[in-house]
Parts: sequence; structure tokens; C-alpha cells
Amino acid sequence: MPITERKHGGNVYQVARQYGLDLEEIVDFSASVSPLGVPEAVMQAVKTSLETIMRYPDPACQVFRQAAALELGVESENIIAGNGAAELIYLIVRMLLPRRALLPVPTFSEYEHAVGSAGGRLRYVQLQPENTHFVFPVDDFCKAIQGADLAFICNPNNPTGTLLDKTALQEILEAGKDNHCFIVVDEAYLDFVKDGSDYSLVKQVLEYDNLLIIKSLTKVYALPGLRIGYAIGNKALIRKMNNLRDPWSVNALAQAAGAAALQDGNYRTSLQEMVWEEREFLYEEIKKLPGLKPYLTTANFILVDTSATGFTVGYLQENLARAGLLIRDCTSIKGLGPYYFRIAIRTRAENARLIKALNELLKKWEP
Repeated sequence: MPITERKHGGNVYQVARQYGLDLEEIVDFSASVSPLGVPEAVMQAVKTSLETIMRYPDPACQVFRQAAALELGVESENIIAGNGAAELIYLIVRMLLPRRALLPVPTFSEYEHAVGSAGGRLRYVQLQPENTHFVFPVDDFCKAIQGADLAFICNPNNPTGTLLDKTALQEILEAGKDNHCFIVVDEAYLDFVKDGSDYSLVKQVLEYDNLLIIKSLTKVYALPGLRIGYAIGNKALIRKMNNLRDPWSVNALAQAAGAAALQDGNYRTSLQEMVWEEREFLYEEIKKLPGLKPYLTTANFILVDTSATGFTVGYLQENLARAGLLIRDCTSIKGLGPYYFRIAIRTRAENARLIKALNELLKKWEP
């Protein structure tokens, strides 16, 4: 299968230019980022650190790694910082140079692009849409691990919101161990899951030498413009990644912001409570709209199927964008197509505005 075209949400600049809008007029549902904005403590840390841009950043990211280690209950030597989670995905692939990699689909497209950039071949296992949610076929995935050098899992999965429990993850880990396949679990959205720590494999990196965990600060702390993420693994793997990484890839302001963010538990708690409440509201309101089918999710976004309306997402996206509302067209995501879009969970007022706009557009549809 050919590698899909690279497209992501969050391109507010292009939309502003295309439709003559100010950035402040745009409500971005296409990027799954906290609607509460950057925490005040993080903004203050960035302001305090401005003078550090006159010096090279700490290549070891020591202060940030210590903050992450304290948060996770591991040692700082088990952690590597990166210029966003994307840098770490590509770095892992450069380290492992897999001949064959296994992906569930639909999922985050950068796994596919990273493997393709290193000349690896790809194998896919399709998540199955059922009545209310997408199902991860664990048995099929474990069988497909045979013959693969590397497997990526996004938990919860982007864009379906599917969550694997510890039992399923353990089964996949054991299959990887038995078949000499490396397992990468991307936990970028796990903070939006109720009791999310119960689903994390961070502590398992001390038991499995074929496991790496990726985490991101972009989503929870609204930091997509600074680029800061990190990976957790055993010390030997982290040393190997450090030897391959680009020098100074994480700038000084991102390091300061990341360390401050990890210490702001109150912000995270407030965000989680808001997302859990608004997720239920948005899901139930979309269910009421004619022809739209939302899927249950554990993350801070909802995947929606428009096929019953006959409208492709392109039609909805174009008309919503003119009104300053951005949604994520999932046409480019392998395993979906032109009748799927994803929306982020935002504030009640913003969510209500989107529902109203969708309702107006769908009035043109007659079942």
C-alpha cells in the first residue's frame, strides 16, 4: 500500500490566508490541544528564561528530564527529551532501521512516514468499526507481529479514541518479545483518559528491552508552537538514542516550559475535568444531528462518520472554515476516507457554536 499524503490539523495560518480571517476569529477543532491555553506557570517560566536564548540550550535537557522522572517515578537516565513527539518517532526508526513495521490503521500518520523515510516496509492491521466504537483486533495484531521488526501503538489511538487495557498491551508485549519485535507505545493522549495511569506502560520499560514509551506535552499544556516531548525506555536504549540524536534539538524555552508544565498538576486536573464533561456533551449533541455518527472515545477528540448524509467532509470543512471553524478532514488517514472527520473537545461555548453551524449545514440534507 502506498504511504499516505502527509496532512495534519492545526494549520490556522493557511485558513486565515485563504478566507481572509484574523487568527483570533478562528476556533481550531482540527488540533487536539487544550482549549484552556498555556498555563500561567508555564508562561512565566518562558518569560523568565528569555535571556537564555543567548546561550546554547542544555543538550542533556537535565532539568526537564528530572521533572519528567519525578512525575513518572523513574530515573532521569530512563528519559530522553525531543523536539516534540515527532522527532522521537523518527529517531526511534533511525535507531532500529526496521525492515518491516506493523501499524494498526487508522492511526497517526507519522509512524508510517517515519518507517518509509528509512526504507522500511509496512504491514497494516485494520481496526474494526462497530456500532459505537472502533475495536482493536488484539489477536490479529499479535499474529501479525510475526515477521515484523517494529510495531507502533497509539494508546488511546488517534483518531479513533480506542483504548487498550493492560491485559491487551501485555499480550502484545509478550508477542513482541517472542518474535524479536520492538514495541513503541505512544501515550500522547493518555492524560485525557480517566485513571489514565492504570493504562500506562511506563514502569514496564524496566522489564522489557523491546519497549519504548512516547509522551507529549503539546496536547495537555497547549504547547504545539514550542515542540517538547519525551520518550521513556531502559537506560541502554536511551543512551543509544542520545548518541543518534541531533544536537541541541530542544531549545531552551521549550525545556523551561516543559519542566514548569510537568509541575502544574492543578492545571492538568482542571483540564481533565472540563474535557470529560465536554466530551460527553459534544458526543450526545452530535448524535442528535441528522446523518452524523460519532464514535465513543477516551481521548480529547471525537471521530465522526458523515456517510449517511452523502456529504463528504470536504463540503463540511469548506463551509465551516468560512465561518472560522476548523475540523480535521480524515480523508488522508489510511483506513478511513472522505466521510470521516475528527474534532477536538473545546469549551462549552465553542462546542455549542460548532453544533449550531453543523446543524445549519445539515438542513440541506434530506434522508
